[in-house]
Amino acid sequence: MHMNDNARLTSVVFRLNRDRLEMLKDLSKETRIRQSEYLREAISDLLEKYEEKLND
Repeated sequence: MHMNDNARLTSVVFRLNRDRLEMLKDLSKETRIRQSEYLREAISDLLEKYEEKLND
């Protein structure tokens, strides 16, 4: 289950502990990779990990 690179993106809102958000901001600044890109990657990895359960 891989995201189509041409797929339309949708905005989502969620809560994150402040310390984790600060770490994500720092990482983003250091690597010059957008926070949203890290979040998309993390969610994609999580869904891939549980792909078999989702397809049951």
